[in-house]
Amino acid sequence: MLKGVNKHVVEVVDMESEYFEKAILFLRAGRPDPGEGVLRQRAGEYLRTIKYRPRQGIDWQKALLAGLAAAGVLLAVGLVVWLSLPLW
Repeated sequence: MLKGVNKHVVEVVDMESEYFEKAILFLRAGRPDPGEGVLRQRAGEYLRTIKYRPRQGIDWQKALLAGLAAAGVLLAVGLVVWLSLPLW
């Protein structure tokens, strides 16, 4: 959500990326204006540092197996504790 109406923005359109079409960067308030050339250079430098890593979905089979393994360990520990209790 954007608040206020007086935001300074740099829009980078030539991204040279197969994933992204453009980037919009919001300038910090209260900073001196270094000029358009410097802003273009800094925006390009910043965007080149960003690495795109697509979010990996949850592998439900691995999650299910991990849950079953944890339940098995808990069951085994519970059984050992139960068997070690003295019978009165």
